[in-house]
Amino acid sequence: MGESLSPNTKLSEHALARLRDPKTGVPLVQSEDGFLHSSDGGGYPVVGHIPRFVGSGNYANAFGKQWLMFAKTQLDSYTGLSLSAERLERCLGHPIGRLEGLRVLEAGSGAGRFTELLLKAGAWVDSFDYSNAVEANWKNNGGNERLVLVQADVRRMPFPAEAYDLVVCLGVVQHTPDPDETVRSLWSRVRPGGRLVFDHYRRKVRNYLPPPLGVAGMVYRWYFLALPEEKQFDAVKRVFDFWFPVIWKFRRSRLAQFLLSRLTPIVNYWPHFGLRDRDMYYEWMLLDTHDAMTDVYKHRRTSGELRRLLHTLGAEDVRTRHAGNGVEVACRKPVHVQA
Repeated sequence: MGESLSPNTKLSEHALARLRDPKTGVPLVQSEDGFLHSSDGGGYPVVGHIPRFVGSGNYANAFGKQWLMFAKTQLDSYTGLSLSAERLERCLGHPIGRLEGLRVLEAGSGAGRFTELLLKAGAWVDSFDYSNAVEANWKNNGGNERLVLVQADVRRMPFPAEAYDLVVCLGVVQHTPDPDETVRSLWSRVRPGGRLVFDHYRRKVRNYLPPPLGVAGMVYRWYFLALPEEKQFDAVKRVFDFWFPVIWKFRRSRLAQFLLSRLTPIVNYWPHFGLRDRDMYYEWMLLDTHDAMTDVYKHRRTSGELRRLLHTLGAEDVRTRHAGNGVEVACRKPVHVQA
């Protein structure tokens, strides 16, 4: 373990004040040995400046590995583009600048592509990821006085209930064991009058059909997930490196792209992402192909199913649209809502 991951870092007063025991909800204190403790005696380490409320191994390991490898790939500050900002603003339904001074909970930060935008907007951000992708986020955004970053489970968050003006969760819900449970957990952190924003893979018939009627990704995914975890990325990259030159060569042929989409697992972003060059397309497409092929959980919902779930929670101003990952959702918690 390198110096950047030294154990038991002293937390700031602001960070400590934001944290709660994920089991009991009571505040935490940090002892002289650096561990976080609650009144019931539970202890949580702080490693590499990051409080850790989960173990080192879980179903999100593949995501952690990919974000450590592609730590800056999707950051607007790195690409010089505004893809992350455009996606976040579309999901929010308003400019990011309107978040200044608000208390935001970001669930599933990855390498911090949205974290940096929330901080740039002037929000106070409590952020977490289930995987060790938080280490990539710390390298990208750590040290900001308005950021509290931890490794935690969305089902047992170490943050106060009903305390956030905005809870945002992009690219995550569909990858958790029970999406409905995840949404309910996120909802529990929204303050009365606050908003919940998330997205979810959309259910389509072709996602369940074999090629050529459906897509080949389903078959490839079964193969990759059957491999030992430590071999999955290399296997994905070998398949990717076989198909990418073909996809790139015929990128201007609609017929070729349609056929290749039925035969390969490649997530193809040309030309609609407007990336700078072949190398950038290669990096983004390899990243998201790995993401799509190695996720342990891949759930799909219709917009109607998501709306019905939110109505059972008492949400108002529910808005859904088909865009981005599938279905983008925004809603508000009433000022007076029954717990």
